[in-house]
Amino acid sequence: MNWAVIKDPTILVTSVVYGLLFVLAAQAGLFGIWLGILVLISFWRYCYTALRSFAQGHKRIHPPDLESCNPVGDWGVLMHFFLFPGLMAVALIYRPAGLVLVPILALAFPASAALMGLTSNIAHALNPAALIEFARTLGTDYRALVVGYIGILGGAFLVLSLMGMVSGMLVFLVGTIIEIWAILASFALIGSALRAHRLQFEIVGELVPREELLRKQRHDDWRKDLDIAFAAFRSGLYASGYNSLHAIVASQGDSLEVNHWLVENMLEWDEKKYALEVASKLMPRMLASGDGSGALELYQRCRRRDPQFRPPQPVAEQLAECARSFGRSGLADELSYN
Repeated sequence: MNWAVIKDPTILVTSVVYGLLFVLAAQAGLFGIWLGILVLISFWRYCYTALRSFAQGHKRIHPPDLESCNPVGDWGVLMHFFLFPGLMAVALIYRPAGLVLVPILALAFPASAALMGLTSNIAHALNPAALIEFARTLGTDYRALVVGYIGILGGAFLVLSLMGMVSGMLVFLVGTIIEIWAILASFALIGSALRAHRLQFEIVGELVPREELLRKQRHDDWRKDLDIAFAAFRSGLYASGYNSLHAIVASQGDSLEVNHWLVENMLEWDEKKYALEVASKLMPRMLASGDGSGALELYQRCRRRDPQFRPPQPVAEQLAECARSFGRSGLADELSYN
């Protein structure tokens, strides 16, 4: 989760613009009522636009435009935004039973807003099972997200309470801007949390990092050479097949990444022995690099592919010791050579 999003320049400038519009609406009499409603609806829609933008990986979000702040259309988003403050207001009125509902709504809001931003499906965004699954997926980051957005809103409320002791148009304007910023910052924080867990979610329109594009290109190049090696082994040209494998490894300086990639892909072959040979050499290197859990996971995957698989005795002993350190005594016993 990237806390820097709460001070994004676009969010700061947008908060000022909406603050000015709300103050203008408050001073415009009967016309101001309609202007205030349109600005409020526009602001609600832009909150979800900001959430999606940060979830997609944009370093700087776009300011409001005709589409992102259009007050007409996408009523599910508007209804979702209205429901949470609306339900909280009702809960606070009907006390003390309603006070139980407020903490539940506060805990559920980030998950619900994230799902609404991702799917634009209000039924899914209000589904308790979906909310629980979302929170479980984020794990400790979800707790940090809840604390973060409550802290932002709580801090803004405290500042507004202190400012309420002073009257004046300028104070009203500054207070409005702070309130708008707190809401926008909360949505931005939810978007950044989604971005941090983007591999667990399908985010429409997300930006793929340059490093990931380069990695995909590398893997595509390796795939061509691996297909050549596979064809050689299938044809009985074992020397040629091994030469192709060695060429792939050598091109990457015998890195852990390329060896792990080879194992992952060669385990899909009908003949598993070639992948198991590479895996037996890779496991001790993973252990030496401190990736004990990865080495154990690789061993178990090889065992699932070939129940007869046994790494060399020194490697098995290292894996067994690692398994014991993780409290996996059953796996350690399986690895121990008697």
